[in-house]
Amino acid sequence: MKDVTHESWKGHQINIRAVPVRHIQTPASVPDGYLAIVQICMNGEVLADWHLPRYGERLRSRREAEREAMQYAVQLINRGVFGEPVQALGLAA
Repeated sequence: MKDVTHESWKGHQINIRAVPVRHIQTPASVPDGYLAIVQICMNGEVLADWHLPRYGERLRSRREAEREAMQYAVQLINRGVFGEPVQALGLAA
C-alpha cells in the first residue's frame, strides 16, 4: 500500500492508510475528510483488512484518521479478537 503508516502492538503488525474523501471527484478538489483503512498482520498472515466501522464519520485530517485507526486496532488486539492464547488473556486454569 502507498502512504502507509506501520506500527506494531503485542507481536501484531498494524498497517494504516488514510484515504482522502471528496464530495466532488476531481483531482484538484480539496479532501473533505479521510477514511482510515486498517490491516492487522501476525507472522506474515493478514488477520484483518478493513476500514473503521464508523466509515460514515469522515475524519478531518490524515493524522486524526491514523490515530483513530491505531486505537481501534489496539482495542481489538487487547480484547483477543484474533485468537490470543488463553494464557495471554489470564484465563488459564
